[in-house]
Amino acid sequence: MGMLNQRLGYHYYPDDCHFSQDDLGIWLPILRSLDAQWVTLQSDAKRPIPAFFLRSLLEAGIEPIVHIPCDVADANLSDLDPLLQIYSRCGIRYVVVLDRPNMKARWEYASWSRRGLIERYLDILLPILEAARAAGLRPTLPPLEPGGDYWDTAFLERTLQNLIRLGKHELLEDLTLGTYAWTFDRPLDWGAGGPDRWPEVLPYHTPRGSQDHRGLHIFDWYAAICRKLLPAPLPMLVLAGGACPQIPLKNERTPETQAKENIAIANMLASDAIPAHVLCFNFYPLTCPPDHPEHASSGFPESDHPQPVISFFQGQETTGAALPNTIPLDKPIQHYVLLPEDMGSGFRRRWASLGELALVEKPVVGFSAEEARSAQRVSIMGDVDWIPHQIENDLRQAGCEVNRMPLPADPLEPHLDPRNPNRLSLNTNTGAAHV
Repeated sequence: MGMLNQRLGYHYYPDDCHFSQDDLGIWLPILRSLDAQWVTLQSDAKRPIPAFFLRSLLEAGIEPIVHIPCDVADANLSDLDPLLQIYSRCGIRYVVVLDRPNMKARWEYASWSRRGLIERYLDILLPILEAARAAGLRPTLPPLEPGGDYWDTAFLERTLQNLIRLGKHELLEDLTLGTYAWTFDRPLDWGAGGPDRWPEVLPYHTPRGSQDHRGLHIFDWYAAICRKLLPAPLPMLVLAGGACPQIPLKNERTPETQAKENIAIANMLASDAIPAHVLCFNFYPLTCPPDHPEHASSGFPESDHPQPVISFFQGQETTGAALPNTIPLDKPIQHYVLLPEDMGSGFRRRWASLGELALVEKPVVGFSAEEARSAQRVSIMGDVDWIPHQIENDLRQAGCEVNRMPLPADPLEPHLDPRNPNRLSLNTNTGAAHV
């Protein structure tokens, strides 16, 4: 679990009220037992987290990320500059100011509705980033709400474009990107590959049958924006992420389903399924106050009563509810449908049936045998004339469960009418294939 330990972390309480000596005595041993390397701490905009708390974490080999989630109007450099210097002297490297600035609720109404939002956002944030850099900290852009009132991918792209326009090249060289990475009750490979794989997805518009960035692989989409404007993707910190029962889209969430997904994410962190520019992934929430809406879903509803997922991270046998099976380290994709590279002149017509399959089964659909090796199950479309036996054998040797299925017929391709063998007719059966 060496690679996993390098990036595995947790989001501490979602408030700034639990930094006493007693709190440290309770939670530092727990973080050590979890082999945590990172922790997100929420800070007040005017009052720093006690130095003893921060230094104790650092001495234990746990890197704190201090997050000051104030509203845009409350981000005053005169208040924040002393905090940035205090945190730097404590040995902190990352202090993130603001939270989800692409949400209307984080702005004063009159300010949100005026033109030039990104420019005014940088008028406030840029002096803070430069003050952080001057204090010896790593300047870090605040996390955006996936989707959001101002679509986050567009917000990020406009932000970087403006920094380039302003000539902030040295700042960009040192810049880090804060992110949130939630599963949103979607498959863990949702949106993997970013806009290169899903080019039809646009801000505010995800066509039916497509996958957007609102899932675990949000960092693929942010990286694509960086590559378009910068020499390389920015380093990214997942301040909070994972499967959280309080943000469901479809299914009923339980501690057991949350455990299954978070364990799978941890396994992905131990492999190259999550790219190296994602420096850390801090699961949310480690714990919450009893009156908090996410108390029941936190890792520790009580300090002596962990959820099932915590036992996995502690390397112990679970008690009570059994943990679900984990996704293998080298198999982050659950199901891959492998298509021939050349499906002939009827490709678009065949795609109608394949699209129905994709909507029903929700697999990853692609043309790469190498990519298919990362799947637990592979459905090969077409006989050996389309995809040879060697590829099927290679996939089996890679540990994939493989089945082969016929390509959907081209509805305009002539074929013999079974009722009259001497007569040709068109294939009008466009039903979807089933795996």
